[in-house]
Amino acid sequence: MASTRYIKISTDNLKYNIDKIRNNFNYKYLVMDVSNNAFNHGMYIINFLVGIDFLYVNNFNDLLLVRKYNKDIRVIYNGEVSNDNIFDLIMNDAIVVLKNGDVLKNVSIHDKLQVMLSIDVKGYNGFRKRQEVMEVTRLVNTNKNIDILGVIASIKEKDYDKFKEIISTIREPQVMMLNNEEDTNKIKLSNAIKLDKSIYGINSEKKKIFQKKNEVLYKQVLQLKAQIVEIKNESEKKKVSLVGVIRIGYLNGMSEKIKQVFIAGKFYKVKEVLSEITLIEIDKNVSLYETVEIVGSNNPLEQYIGENTLMYFSMFSTLSIVYKNYVLEKTFVY
Repeated sequence: MASTRYIKISTDNLKYNIDKIRNNFNYKYLVMDVSNNAFNHGMYIINFLVGIDFLYVNNFNDLLLVRKYNKDIRVIYNGEVSNDNIFDLIMNDAIVVLKNGDVLKNVSIHDKLQVMLSIDVKGYNGFRKRQEVMEVTRLVNTNKNIDILGVIASIKEKDYDKFKEIISTIREPQVMMLNNEEDTNKIKLSNAIKLDKSIYGINSEKKKIFQKKNEVLYKQVLQLKAQIVEIKNESEKKKVSLVGVIRIGYLNGMSEKIKQVFIAGKFYKVKEVLSEITLIEIDKNVSLYETVEIVGSNNPLEQYIGENTLMYFSMFSTLSIVYKNYVLEKTFVY
């Protein structure tokens, strides 16, 4: 490994997490969120998915990156939809989430288009009235190229009757994505769920559908690693100690909240995090160029970062991503 700092992706842990969810929870369709370059795991991750029915992206660049690796996998696109990009979405075989019916009124669709309707009983981020959905279903019924695959919503049990009334004009929607991982109960008729933290191996402290409080179910997929590039003797009050230097600091992925790292089967204390390097208190058992696990299965990220783990992944966008012996090159160039 030429780089002194890199992200290592454990595809075995990814498979373990998918199997854990598939075998233990009653959802017909599993939807994996791969927005933002799969939260900087690299979109190459889709080559190792077994048991995932749909991908989910929130921007067009990620849709293009998915298609770079796989032309056929079904992708739910929940980003900007307009007259200017609807044909690009169709050409890239996206399942398009609609929040209103305007785009269907203003363009002629001559190629196959699958859509999902975003339902929001409060009306901030989707359809809120039966009449609005009825208008879309009327447009769909007059165009054989358009098909309503299902609906996407985030509702509570108290909203269920109103939700059912809003979608009553849709004939047998196939995919009902009504839950997310933050919910504690499964909504009636919900047969699909979007996965983000769990699938990447983040065990939340909060109770959710897939996890009881303080229960560890998932294995971390992303491992942040670096190499000891320098060892210094440091004297303080007549005491001599060893300090290892790694070339990753708070500007490129190292959090000051991370208090220890894992080296050769043992934990070592983080002495100081600087802008571009981190200092580690080591002993004579640690040698030059030793691999340091900053976060990974032995040192889980969520125990330091808590609920902000997915946001923290954005710090890793400048680092090399390694899948076994394959290094991704410029994964964020579309």
